[in-house]
Amino acid sequence: MGAVAASLVALLLGLLSVTQFRSQDVYSRSLQQETPSSLATLIASLSDRNNSLRDEIFDLRLRVQAAEESVASGRGSLTESQRQLSQLRVLTAESPVRGPGIALSIDGAFDDRALADLVNELRNAGAEAIAVDGARIGPRSWFASGPGGSVVVDGGVLPGPWVVRAIGAQEVLYVAITRTGGIVGQFALIYPRTRFATTKELALELPPRAAR
Repeated sequence: MGAVAASLVALLLGLLSVTQFRSQDVYSRSLQQETPSSLATLIASLSDRNNSLRDEIFDLRLRVQAAEESVASGRGSLTESQRQLSQLRVLTAESPVRGPGIALSIDGAFDDRALADLVNELRNAGAEAIAVDGARIGPRSWFASGPGGSVVVDGGVLPGPWVVRAIGAQEVLYVAITRTGGIVGQFALIYPRTRFATTKELALELPPRAAR
């Protein structure tokens, strides 16, 4: 069990370090369009996010230490190992997931960098599983620009409009991306003719990531 837990926590630490770096991109691309008051809001938001990420990293490091101690002492049970494996399969997008969350529809101009920013923002907010249209997003998912304004997700072309679905704490996810100075507001500045609509969903069903 300890080895599984250590692997799971190590994966989470990796995701946190990557998303902390990449989630700043959407802000840097729109700073020139900001007013002094909105810039102050963004700075406060980024400061709060960085503090939250530091707390999460500290907590995960404690879990790594506990997992290593569990390995050394031989503690743990089969049930706990199965639970850890189930969580790991969800994080790596290897198993289907069902639960409450949010859906964000995007109708209009959008690009791969913005989509990556959105996915990272949802991960930072605690999303357990994410999908773009029918494409499940995993830790190694990649995004690229496609023909005719489409986006490419893991090699599959998605022409748009797009629907991004995320399973997790519904209220937390909703507030995280729709709050003043949040990522949806930033997108509205970058893509003024694009329509963004966020809804709360009681029962989302996300497929596993397709093998390629």
